Amino acid sequence: MKKYYLFIIVLLTFISCKGQENKTELLDKLKYNADKSNYGIQPTFYYPTEISINDYPVFRGLEFFGNTIPNFIDIGINKSGEQELKILIDLANYKKQGKPILNILLIRSAKGISIISNETDFPEENILVNFELSDEDITQENIQNGYFLKIINFNAKIPVELSSLNNSVQLNNSPELFDKLYNALAKLTEDLNAKNSKNVLKIIQNAEFEVAQLRGMKKEWMLDERKALLSNTFSLLPKDSCEVKIYGNGKMATLVKKNLEIIKQSAITSKFTTKNSPRGKVIQFYNFYYNVPKGKEELELIRFDGYAITKYKKEF
Repeated sequence: MKKYYLFIIVLLTFISCKGQENKTELLDKLKYNADKSNYGIQPTFYYPTEISINDYPVFRGLEFFGNTIPNFIDIGINKSGEQELKILIDLANYKKQGKPILNILLIRSAKGISIISNETDFPEENILVNFELSDEDITQENIQNGYFLKIINFNAKIPVELSSLNNSVQLNNSPELFDKLYNALAKLTEDLNAKNSKNVLKIIQNAEFEVAQLRGMKKEWMLDERKALLSNTFSLLPKDSCEVKIYGNGKMATLVKKNLEIIKQSAITSKFTTKNSPRGKVIQFYNFYYNVPKGKEELELIRFDGYAITKYKKEF
């Protein structure tokens, strides 16, 4: 199996204000709490894997990475109380490993999760999920279906509860939704490549604020991310290479690459432009999720994230 080096990037970017006449930065309204509980997840995986919380993908590994990947997951915890963690693994190339196929450590107050840790580094009460999947857990039915699926429930609390997702209508996967999504992403890609910050910020202002608020970000952090985003060059797959993928329990949708794979990559990529980028060929995937607020007909950007993969000495 090909080895990819995957770097999770919380690509929180963009901004503006509600309405063309309003000159107030939405980010000025962020409620930052340095003492809030952060939530982090550390998966170690050997097959393409997607981990979702409340039907929002907080982790994607398209190929075997070979190391534990730490990642913050606050963006998926958009309510207080019981959360639903879903594990989806592509078993198309499954072989017995003789070691755990997947390890997941999900913890609260994870401010030190930027380094690889294990359960002995955290108080027991801070460990919310400690899951291990072995060859013995893979059934013949899993192999025939080509995937493994498991749901785990845990409890978490956030300081700010946003109602926008609850105030969204249910989406149906239809040609009309596909056309609207593609047109929206084509416009966003065009504006990003034209460095048209005015149009970009108008499109992503609400999503930027919500993502920042859910993750407990400071305005200054978001401004740095915005600057990085506007310096990149973006590519959107041709329309006939895309398909709709609905998340958020039916209330938000994005475009992914159309293929037969279980774990699908996003339809938008960009070039890695930072001076400190890792050596090798780097590709960044961006996920832009749209909803339709109740009482409206047009799509609005509600969430976004991104991740990057480095493939050494080879072209993508």
